[in-house]
Amino acid sequence: MAGRKLTYSQTIFAVKIILPAVAILLIIGVFALSRGQTDQTNLPFSVREISERLREQAVANPLYIGSTQNGTEIRVSAERLVPAKGDQEVTTFTTVRAEFIYDQISIGIITANQARLDTAAETVEFIGDVVLTDDETRQVNAGKLLTNRDMTNSVFDGSVQLMDRNNSISSEKLEILRQTSSSPRRFVFTDNVKLIYNPEQ
Repeated sequence: MAGRKLTYSQTIFAVKIILPAVAILLIIGVFALSRGQTDQTNLPFSVREISERLREQAVANPLYIGSTQNGTEIRVSAERLVPAKGDQEVTTFTTVRAEFIYDQISIGIITANQARLDTAAETVEFIGDVVLTDDETRQVNAGKLLTNRDMTNSVFDGSVQLMDRNNSISSEKLEILRQTSSSPRRFVFTDNVKLIYNPEQ
């Protein structure tokens, strides 16, 4: 039973952090492109030139602040925001950091080297040193996280490790699945699953 409780407690907090993170990233990608198109009232460029400039547009040090329905404040920042060349529906965020604040207290942070927002496929992919932490010293590390918009399929990949104080569970992949956006979630660890449980003294 101790093992089951550990697995559940270490995974459920990750979902609570990822849900608002993915939602805000999906929104800010649209806002970023819209802002690039409306900053100037008179654009001395042809439609083709405007399109080319938009594809090459980069926003340095973007910061977006929003909130969830329960009052949790979300602050998303990055070093750069760049729409991918030749594909306006894919936006890249570099050195991404999202912080979640409730009642003026930080309750969670997600960071990654890069995040790719694909509005056509309705997916967000976090790449490189993906780290999720909460206010109870729990942490998830992975090389990559790919999730769709309604969170029915989220996959942590590449040396996944969940740590809670002195306890940890690791695997090569963690899938969080559900049939619909309102159905219960199922957690599946696969490939070289290892659980280390150290009872508190």
